[in-house]
Amino acid sequence: MDGALAAVAALARDGAVTTAEEVAAVGRIMAGDTPFLMLAKHFGKSPSYVTHVRAALARPTAAEAVTPTDCPATLATFDPIIARRSVTAYTAADVPAEVVHRALEAAVLAPNHFLTEPWRFYLAGPEVRGKLCSLNEAKREAFEKVPGWLVVSLVPSELAADGSLSTKKGLEDHAATSAAIQNFMVSLAAAGVGSKWMTGALGVAPEKVLAAVGADASTERFMGAIWFGYPEAPLESAQAPKRKKGLEGVLTRTA
Repeated sequence: MDGALAAVAALARDGAVTTAEEVAAVGRIMAGDTPFLMLAKHFGKSPSYVTHVRAALARPTAAEAVTPTDCPATLATFDPIIARRSVTAYTAADVPAEVVHRALEAAVLAPNHFLTEPWRFYLAGPEVRGKLCSLNEAKREAFEKVPGWLVVSLVPSELAADGSLSTKKGLEDHAATSAAIQNFMVSLAAAGVGSKWMTGALGVAPEKVLAAVGADASTERFMGAIWFGYPEAPLESAQAPKRKKGLEGVLTRTA
């Protein structure tokens, strides 16, 4: 808490925030608002800290966000879904282990019609991150700037005669694992952590990625590598790509 107060005081001393913003920020800190305290921990010495502070002040406090409303989807669940963005520029700050663990717990709660639990997660440590970064020399520099890597695969419960997932259970397994990945990324977004689901853009054969993390490519199917970390710019500042069809272009309201 002392560090957070000192960081806000430094902003005020430099004239980076108004008196009203300083008072509001101090109030959040004294109330023990966890997301606000985390900002100071990870961005307190960064030039972008003031941007993060203003974005956080525009949001409800953690306590307010979990207050039930008349709407079934409260801010506590709806905001992270809207805030999730594909992030490629991260700070060097590590994401706390408890934040990642909670996101993984959310992942395994994804819809899974046959309860096959097809997903497999490989949370890369420093050694394996090094192996992953070395898989594409042309992109090594960019890969090394990504603080967190989660490689996801699926173990299909049923395959077609041609070895594809084109069976009822195979397609369900693929859908369930995709939902698990979304749960993981949305949970991270709730903590202000950015992510990006990487597949072909890695420029690496799937079997090589699986081998790097110790997965069995003969029984597991590569679903992607999830990059994650604290974004250089707040998630709220990134605009989602415009959907050409939008909601009305894909929604049919029946009688």
